[in-house]
Amino acid sequence: MPKFSKIILVGFAIGVICLFVKSANDRKEIEEHPGQTICKYTLCRQSGRSSDAYVKYYVDNKLHRTRAGGCPKNSEEKINKYFVIKYSTIDPDNILVDFENEVKDSLLIKELESKLEFKYWLDH
Repeated sequence: MPKFSKIILVGFAIGVICLFVKSANDRKEIEEHPGQTICKYTLCRQSGRSSDAYVKYYVDNKLHRTRAGGCPKNSEEKINKYFVIKYSTIDPDNILVDFENEVKDSLLIKELESKLEFKYWLDH
C-alpha cells in the first residue's frame, strides 16, 4: 500500500505542476497576442471552498460565455456590472478579467448589451 500512495502523490504533484505551466502559458499568450474589450459579470458559482466567476463578452462577431477564474471579493455587489477584459487574439476564450476596473462608460455598455440581447434572440 505505501507504494500505491507514493504513485498517487507523484501523480498529484505532476497535475499541480501542469496547472501552473498552463496558467503561465495562457498569460504569456495574452501578453504576446493582446486584445481588450469589456465583459458583463453574470454569475458566481460556489462549490465548496472554491468559486467560479462567469462572464459574457463579444469578440470577432461571436458571443462568448466563459469562466473567468475565481469570484472577486464583494462578488454580490459586482454581479451584472461591466469590467475590462484582456484576451488572446489567437483564442478569445483565453481571458483575464480585471474585477477592480469597472467600466462606467454608458456607450460601451449599451453597445455590449445590444450585442448580447441580439445574439440571445438568435440563439433561441
